[in-house]
Amino acid sequence: MDTKTLKTGGLLAALLLTSTPALAHEIVRDGNVGALLHIEPDDAPLVGLPNKTWFETNQRGGKAITLINCACILSVYQGAVKPGVNPISTPGLKTEKNKLTADLVFPQEGAYTLVLTGKPRPGATFNAFRLEWVVRAEKPGGHGAHAH
Repeated sequence: MDTKTLKTGGLLAALLLTSTPALAHEIVRDGNVGALLHIEPDDAPLVGLPNKTWFETNQRGGKAITLINCACILSVYQGAVKPGVNPISTPGLKTEKNKLTADLVFPQEGAYTLVLTGKPRPGATFNAFRLEWVVRAEKPGGHGAHAH
């Protein structure tokens, strides 16, 4: 393989890695904003039940992003996000202990994409952001082996 092929392959790999949504417990970043997702119970959401979900969202330097300084929206998509497909829900967010929280109910088993978007309110110093995670909901009692 020549150097040009290696550079092109490396660039492609980097693009693929940056465009893939993260799984729960991975920090996702966009510009000067990063967030970590937690879902109860044990980051394994259950179908048909309210799953307490929170986002530890911070701007570079560690300052918390909450509803006080952010116009934030959470959108839940069944499967992957596709152009022209609306989210199945946009649950209301709350601020608790410097975290953004929501109760999510997943209607059936399978993968869901959570998209957290935010725009700074006047006086905030972070950039507008879009963060994505993929989670898999299972039926209660149906916990199998989980890849982490």
